[in-house]
Parts: sequence; structure tokens; C-alpha cells
Amino acid sequence: MHRRLPLRTRIALIVLTTTALAIALGAWLAIRYFDTKLTEAAIQTSEGDVEELRVVLEEDMLASHTGSLTALVSQIARGRGVAWVGITDEHATVRVSSEGARTNATVPRPNATFPQGSPEWEKLVLWERSKDARSHAYVSKGCNVLRVIAPIENNPSCWGCHDKQAALTGMLIVDRSLEPLQKAVSVGTRRLALGGVVALAVILGCVGFVVERAILRRLDSLRQATHALGSGDLSARALDGGDDELSDVAREFDAMAARLETSVESLAAQRRQLDQLVNGIADGVLLLDLEARVVAMNRAFSARIAGEAPLPGVPYRQLLLAAGIAAESGDLPAERALVSGKLEKALLPTSGGDRYEELYAQPLLDADGHPTGVIEVWRDVTDRKVLEASVEQSERLASLGVLASSVAHEVGNPLASIVTAVDGLLARLPERSDGDSQDEIREYLEIVRKQVFRCHGATERLLGFARVPSAGDESVVDVASAAREVTTLIAPQAATQGVSVEVRTERPALALAPQGMIEQVFLNLALNALKSMPSGGTLRVEVESEALTVNVLVVDTGPGIPDDVARHLFQPFRTSRRNGRGTGLGLFISQTLIQRAGGSIEAESAPGRGATFKVRLRRADVVPPAEPTGRTEAIA
Repeated sequence: MHRRLPLRTRIALIVLTTTALAIALGAWLAIRYFDTKLTEAAIQTSEGDVEELRVVLEEDMLASHTGSLTALVSQIARGRGVAWVGITDEHATVRVSSEGARTNATVPRPNATFPQGSPEWEKLVLWERSKDARSHAYVSKGCNVLRVIAPIENNPSCWGCHDKQAALTGMLIVDRSLEPLQKAVSVGTRRLALGGVVALAVILGCVGFVVERAILRRLDSLRQATHALGSGDLSARALDGGDDELSDVAREFDAMAARLETSVESLAAQRRQLDQLVNGIADGVLLLDLEARVVAMNRAFSARIAGEAPLPGVPYRQLLLAAGIAAESGDLPAERALVSGKLEKALLPTSGGDRYEELYAQPLLDADGHPTGVIEVWRDVTDRKVLEASVEQSERLASLGVLASSVAHEVGNPLASIVTAVDGLLARLPERSDGDSQDEIREYLEIVRKQVFRCHGATERLLGFARVPSAGDESVVDVASAAREVTTLIAPQAATQGVSVEVRTERPALALAPQGMIEQVFLNLALNALKSMPSGGTLRVEVESEALTVNVLVVDTGPGIPDDVARHLFQPFRTSRRNGRGTGLGLFISQTLIQRAGGSIEAESAPGRGATFKVRLRRADVVPPAEPTGRTEAIA
């Protein structure tokens, strides 16, 4: 690639060329002027000298001193700068010459050195004579000989030898060499050229110094500031303190750089705010191009990707697989939005089913309404799904509570009547009887009364379990009593499966928890244990108090929890039951309720060794009444 000349070089060439041409033109004009003036001076001098010689010659010719004419011509020819002297007659024939070889010769023809020696020469002389009788000078073609021709008038004193009709009797010709003059001009030319070179150098130096200091350095400073600004240094300034046009340009540049710096800082601040806003939200944000390739994403979306975050340019479907989403083409809102040009959304589960993502895809349009890309927002709605399931379960429990209340009301009235009747019959029987029949009747009535109260207790427990616990109703709960009630409630099912239920408790074991929450958690854990032992086993519930907590262990002898299930045990929608039975929310809800009460729940298991769930609750700051230190019950 052709590299352009630097500005300094171009300015130097322009100044050098312009100055050299100006000096050369000036020198040429000066040389021409001086050459002309010198030639004119030489002509004037020669004409004056020849005119004086002509007067002397006329006098000698009148005196018929022919020999003296020859001597005079020879003497004149020896003068400085004189090349030849001759006297011609009226026919232009040389009669007296300083060079003998040219005597009787004719003045040269038109093609010779002096066109004035042509046949028209006499007419020329006569014409010039008609104007004045002065001498006339002519320069040869080569400009090296100056010829002065002085006409010799035909005076009356000359009529004796010449025709009195002729105006002239001849002419005096003096040729002077112009070589000394040319040498002087040549020397002057060389000196002038040398002076021009020196002047050129001085001018170039002065102009270069001025241009360097006044223009180039300041331009270089401006160029460096521009380069630094273009390289990203927004603090670069030209800083020119002058008051000329370049200073105005530098000040305008500095003002522009300051505005640019302010704008870039403002844009950077806005970008930081936008980055913080986009990266500060929990929703994943993804930007795609028209080919459904990744352009950018926020941190929340990167956290959804296993391993390192993908680089820009990754296909959309590959990114979905990395995020655990496996969906058909029609289910992908980003692809639908690129086609429809409007907002699209979808609710998609992850491949493991442990998380639900709600996707919103909005196309990005240019000024003409054509799509340029799409922005997609991923919202984790797992908690919402859990809440919806929990609300659904609460609604079912509420419906069950309404039904249980109705059943308790419908059953309670007849049971109250039966108890009243039984109490009446027992009151009529004497306290002591001699017959065995009355004792048998009393025994049967006691059995009836006991079973009626058992039925009443069952309906009350059913109502209690149907109530939805409230997180704000924290109270002191007897954990031991709740454990016994739960085991009593599941005893019939345990007996059907051949499961032995043991309860080891301290009375009482008081903890802080919402009313009814403990029973629901224990019931979930107990039912899960029974479902893991369909062919029999042992379920053991232990309650013990420590300094700050009340601990509950629910231990079964089932097959244990597989490792792949144990990793997601307390996550929602995780169930190990087959045929799609179960919601996968029991343990998740139990953990949520325990954590809301300020407690914790843990699970320990090994394949083939059963499972143990340990619940820790905050111990209540209440001194329990003095009762037996503990007991062990076996139910069913």
C-alpha cells in the first residue's frame, strides 16, 4: 500500500519548490535586466566612442591622410574589447580594415552574422540617415559581438572625390567583443545563484522554524490527543493556549472531548445501572438474534446452566438442554415470537421435574417494525406451583373439615343420646347386686359407654387433622401427646399391613409451634413410613427433650431411600411412587412447616436398612407438671 508523505515533508517540498521557483524567476529577471542594461551601456559607450572616431576620420579623410587612416584604424583595433575596425565606401566595400584579409571585402549578406550587411544595407543606412546622423549599434545572433556603424556624411568638401548626389561617402564599422561582458554576467549569475541558494536555505530554515513552532508542533499535539482519544483515553486534551485559528480548533477539540467524556461516563453509569438491574433480578433474561443464537444473558440465567456459562453464539436449543428444558418446537416461545412478532409465553418443566419455568418471549423490532431479535425472560414458578398445590391441599382439607364437622354433628348427637341412655341405665342399677345378670349388664353398659366415647374421640381427631395450621398462631404444644394421637390414628392401617407401631415418649414434651402443625407433620412422616412397608415391619416414634430442643425420631424398617431420591428428598414434586401416584409435596410441606416454626428436619437412610427422620423443635419455656419420666406403648 502506498504510504503518503508526512505533512512536514509535503510542507517542506511546497516551500522549497515555491521559494526556489521565486528565487530562480527573480534571478533570471535580474540577470536579464542587468544583461540588458549592461548591453545598453556598452552600446551607448561604443556609440559615443565611434562617433568621436567618425569625426576624427572625417577630418583625416578631408586632409587625404590615407596612411593615418590605416594607422588610426589599427590603433582603434588594439583597444580593449575591440575585435575589428573597418571603413567602407558607399557600396559597402571595405576600404580600410584592421585586418588586411578583410580589405576590399563586402559587408556580409543576410544569411551572415549581420543582416544589416545585405543589399538593403545602404537603404537602411540612408533611411536611418534621413532621421538622424547618429551611430547605430547591432548585436550579432550569438550575442558575442557588438557592431557599431557610424555613417560618414558626404560633405561638400568631399564632392571632389565622391558624387555630390550621394548622402554618404561610407561608414565606420567597429566590432566589440561582448565576451568580457558575458563573463561578467556569468560571474554575476553564479554569485546570484549562490546567493539564491544561501537565501533559499535561510528562508527554508526560517520558514521551517516558524512552521514547526507555530503549526506542526501544535498539529502534532492535536494529532496525539486525537489518537489518545480514539484509543479510549477520554482525558486526552490538546491544551493549546494561543489565540489563532489552530488554538480555536484545539479548544473546540477539548470541548468536544469533554462532552464526549461526560457522555461516555453517563452511558457507562446507565449501563452499570442497567447491568445491576438486569443481573439483580431473580428472573433469567436471555437475548437472541434472528437465527435463535445467544447474544447475551444475565447472571440469573447463567446460574440455571450446569457448568460454565455458554458463550455468545450458542444455538437456543442447545442452551435449553443445558438448562434442563426438553421441549418440542411448538412449545418454545422464542421461536414462536420470531414468527408471530408478538409476545409468546409457555410453562415448561425441567427434565427432572423438580422445577417449573415460565417463559415470556418478546420480539425486538426496528424502526420499520421488522424483528431484529427476541428477549426471553425465564421465571422460576416452582414455589408458586407448590403454593398452588398447598392451597389445593388446604382446600381439600377444608372440605374434609366441613365434611368431618357435619359427620361429627350427625354422629355426635346420637352418640350423646346413647351416652345419656347408658348413664341412665347405669344409674338405675344398684351399686351392689346379688345376681350375676346385673353385673353382666353393668359390664356391657360400661363397654358401650367406653366405645361411644372412643367414637367421639375419633370424630374430634378427624376435625383436628382437617384444620389448616396457621403460621401466626404459635402456641405451646405437647409433642408427646401429638405423637400418641397420630399413632393411634394410623393404628388400624398399620394393623392391616402387619406393621408394629411403637411410641416412646416423655410426658409431657412441650414445644413452640402453630396449633395442629405438629400433628400434620407427624401424620405425613408416619404415612410415608407405612407406605414403605406394605408387607409388614416396625414403625417407631421417639420423643425426647434436650436443653433447648424437643427431638422426634420417626424410624421405619422399610427398604430405605435410594441415593438418587435422597438428593432431592425435600424438593417439591419429587415422588418415588409408581404409576404417578402422589404429589411429591408431603416432605416439602413438612419441611416448610417445621422451618416456619423455627425447627429443622433431617433424614438418614441406607438401602435395605430403613429410614430415620429427625425433627427438632424449639422447646417451650414452660415448667411441665410432675408426671412419670416416660413410658413405652405398643399399639397394634
